[in-house]
Amino acid sequence: MSPKPVPAARSFPGNVPDRRALDWGPGARLLTDEKKKKFQSFDDLRRARGAGGEKEPKAKPDKGWSLESDEPLDLEALPEELAVRSLERVAARPGAFGPMEHGPAVYKDADSEEMQILHSFRCRTVFPADVQAEVASLPRDPTEADRRGRLDLRRATIFTIDGDDAKDFDDAISIEPLPGGGYALGVHIADVGHYVRPGTVLDAEALARATSVYVADQVVPMLPEELSNHLCSLVPKRDRLAYSVLMEFDAAGARTSARVSKSVINSVQRNTYRVVQELLDGVDSAETRAIRHLEGPLKHFERWTKLQQKLRDAQGSLRIQSKEKKFVFDEKHEVERVVDEPRYFSQTLIEETALAANQAVGDLFRARGLPTIYRVHPPKDPDEVAAIAKALVEHGIRVPDKDRLTGRDVGQMIRAARKRPNADALIQRIMGLVERAIYEVKDHQDVAEHWGLARKAYLHFTSPIRRYPDLIVHRWLHAIESRADEAEAELKTESLIRDLNEVAAHCSVRAELAEMTETAIADLKVCQFLDPHVGETHEAKIVQVNRYGLVVHIPTFNVGGFVPARTIGDRAVLKGPTLTLHRGKTPRSFTEGYAVRVRIQDVDFVKLQVLLEVAA
Repeated sequence: MSPKPVPAARSFPGNVPDRRALDWGPGARLLTDEKKKKFQSFDDLRRARGAGGEKEPKAKPDKGWSLESDEPLDLEALPEELAVRSLERVAARPGAFGPMEHGPAVYKDADSEEMQILHSFRCRTVFPADVQAEVASLPRDPTEADRRGRLDLRRATIFTIDGDDAKDFDDAISIEPLPGGGYALGVHIADVGHYVRPGTVLDAEALARATSVYVADQVVPMLPEELSNHLCSLVPKRDRLAYSVLMEFDAAGARTSARVSKSVINSVQRNTYRVVQELLDGVDSAETRAIRHLEGPLKHFERWTKLQQKLRDAQGSLRIQSKEKKFVFDEKHEVERVVDEPRYFSQTLIEETALAANQAVGDLFRARGLPTIYRVHPPKDPDEVAAIAKALVEHGIRVPDKDRLTGRDVGQMIRAARKRPNADALIQRIMGLVERAIYEVKDHQDVAEHWGLARKAYLHFTSPIRRYPDLIVHRWLHAIESRADEAEAELKTESLIRDLNEVAAHCSVRAELAEMTETAIADLKVCQFLDPHVGETHEAKIVQVNRYGLVVHIPTFNVGGFVPARTIGDRAVLKGPTLTLHRGKTPRSFTEGYAVRVRIQDVDFVKLQVLLEVAA
């Protein structure tokens, strides 16, 4: 790939951010039609209200701006549009719960168990009429005016790799070898921000949702299908608008340069993880022969990915190969079986390209000294670490005695745990050392840290179709490209920083609620799956023990369940991986990793639990 240079492309260094090294030439023109008066910034709103000539009071020279505000924002002193902050826009949105138009029949019935769970987690399952009206005005494909001023990459070999059942394709990739053994690598992300503009009801609805929710048999999207599955989906053989991150890496895998540009692409192929993996493994089939023309780029990506993994390991990044389960449904949409999703190296390939692009954009904001929404993964509180370490010692796992654990430390403990018969339980306990990642506003002075990835200034850029923080990053990246100093000044205003902090907190909560929703629907599907099997007895494996009972896995169904301690006995004694209970004078012990026969006693559809008891 050798894209022709255009003014829209910006360059920034690969390793140590140095503002003097940046090439910030004249910005690409904004694609917004000025006659439509789409507000791109606070200053746009001020000018629209005739306030453009009024100067803001100067900040104290010794204070500058900060992420924490010392003074309350005087909403009455602001124009009406400015006074409406992001979360107020969310609160003003009309209700959006109702039967869904797509997916299985259970999601078209508002009274179904599945829909009631979605409602309990405040999922917005339909798009209100005002959103539908805005979407109706969008084109089916990019227009000539949309393409104007963009980097034209339609002749480059760009393609997507996703799961077999994926519907939205928001990231595409490209690669070419460089002299000396390095690579020129492109990550091309759907330009959602071109269509979802600030001040529109479409944007307010996307913010209210903040994320797409992926449950076992349905998707509750952040954006309407016309965008997520069509106009903003990088489908093959169709022109699509993208935001491209174009990077170069040396022979050792280190990034040496990067530039970003609005672009227009035309994906040559929609690939799946499975078929790409088979091609890389040398499988000869009709499916692999159909993508044989991509074997060269895919082999280059394979080598580049392995280099990135070595660098991540050297930096202390945490890499976990987690097991994902998938529900398989019959023609009546009832659970037929639960299978373990295969894990492919080709998935790692895509993950590494996303990590590289996210890091490159984060470095850009840091190099410019600008705040934005970062993905922050804090280290665990030392007191909590000490408590978990004490518990792990009882299981023969030693936590390194150091001030600050690294992802490498946790990874080494997990690898040691995998050799034990109670590996699943030990890994779950070890993961207690890992905090949850959240969204926070940071800048070049208060630098965002991602403990698990062992990175600084890492953010989310690569999924604006399904994550609102990515969309925010897209907007401000384009703003500082196209309006330079004006946009930089706006991004540092106290009122905007306050608003971004509120948006970040809202998105963190919505992301956590999405995870809880996914778990609840999965638990419901397990209950539905096992309900016909109440009364049956099956072999199980004790996954974990605690004072309250046994967590077990039933291989026959590939699902888990819980045996309450009170159904076995009393006077619980917990010592390491063994729980001992007494019924009268007779003790009975249960150890993690060992077999036990269980009877499916009942299914509780209120608590979403499968109730088990130890078989006699």
